[in-house]
Amino acid sequence: MKKKKIVILYRVVQHWRAPFFELLNEDEKMEISVWHGPNFSNSKLESTTQEFSFSKKKLFSLRIRLKSKNGMALMPFSPFLFFLLIIKRPDVIVAEGASNLANSIQGFLYAKIFRKKFIWWSLGRIKNRSFGSIRAKLDSLVQFIEKKSDAIISYSSRGADYFSSIGVKREKIFVAVNVVDTKTIEKKNKQVKDIETYKSPFKFTLLFVGALTKEKQIDILINSLSHLDELKNKIGLLVVGDGKHRQYLEGLASKLSLSNIIFLGKRIEDNYMFFNSADLFILPGLGGLAISEAMCYKLPVLCSIGDGCEADLVSNENGFIEEQMTPEKLATHIKWFYENEELRKAMGKNSFNRIKYKYNTDTYINKIKDAINY
Repeated sequence: MKKKKIVILYRVVQHWRAPFFELLNEDEKMEISVWHGPNFSNSKLESTTQEFSFSKKKLFSLRIRLKSKNGMALMPFSPFLFFLLIIKRPDVIVAEGASNLANSIQGFLYAKIFRKKFIWWSLGRIKNRSFGSIRAKLDSLVQFIEKKSDAIISYSSRGADYFSSIGVKREKIFVAVNVVDTKTIEKKNKQVKDIETYKSPFKFTLLFVGALTKEKQIDILINSLSHLDELKNKIGLLVVGDGKHRQYLEGLASKLSLSNIIFLGKRIEDNYMFFNSADLFILPGLGGLAISEAMCYKLPVLCSIGDGCEADLVSNENGFIEEQMTPEKLATHIKWFYENEELRKAMGKNSFNRIKYKYNTDTYINKIKDAINY
């Protein structure tokens, strides 16, 4: 049987995305090759150093860094990509949407000229978020590619609504809710459950996991603790992650005289210790993947608008979505979770069940395959 040759165009091969490429490559009908650019220093755009069996090609690329109203836009431009695609002659191109636009365009042109399948993999559009001047000018081009794509892989049902609103047929939109490799986490939890844990010094432990960037709005989370002064000896925050915003955040905690915040740095292999010791997971700004990871550990979730997957993953059954996040509102929510232990634990169980039975590694992979085979 002839395998379908699939080239996936990604900026880098992130450690959380690589396991899914590996699972796709295990399909006997598919030959997966991930073509990516170089790492971007001092950012979360770094390829994993872990070994996988799927084919990877690091492209000669120019690093594009553009300032925008929503932070830095980082993407590679690989000038020889189009010609390499002609040589490889893949049957399907899967492109990482507008975040990798310089290379996604080349993949789109190749697919249309040589009558191959082109798939756009994207979050769509973040709710209540406007574009900066450069991105706004490119929006008509982006929407043209989205409309002309053979299939769309959307991060969420909210993203699917956006694609439908610009005229993409619903039958071409496949919702692969953005999750981490839940199957591997479940397996690891069984192996390490009784071996190693982090002993939190707090009676009630809040947890943030992710890159420490301005867009994550961790400052709102830190400020919220200053509104819980009467509980400062009982409630504390673990911050797992690193980034260019860390020094500012540590300074803010010091300025507010908050001794109940612990910055733990970037932890990937052993972050399960902190998930296992937490009572409530909080994502006050952009993001989304960490939500599914927290749900694997039976944690309720308190979040704001992220990449869209929160609309599928979080409901009143397992947490709250506060769209207009402020320190005062966040403090009120935290206090509610602290005071309602039974409901909090029930929400945590609902989080786990939603991941186990509805949004997980298997459902994610199946939706991607559905898009490829559409």
